[in-house]
Amino acid sequence: MIDQIKKRLENGFEPFALRLTDGRRYEIPARDFIALSLRRVAVIDRDGLVVSINPLRIVSVDDVLPIQS
Repeated sequence: MIDQIKKRLENGFEPFALRLTDGRRYEIPARDFIALSLRRVAVIDRDGLVVSINPLRIVSVDDVLPIQS
């Protein structure tokens, strides 16, 4: 999953979401909301809190549909 996330960050950023094994979902609206290391993914959630995620708990990297006005 780390490689999939890296590709999303390198190839012209588009918002995406991480879905975890326990059903939680974290949206990444901009590049500044995520940091990667070999063993952890850090995400800033909607409340501004940093969530540390084991990459083995990520089951999918999903597109986020843009908000239409």
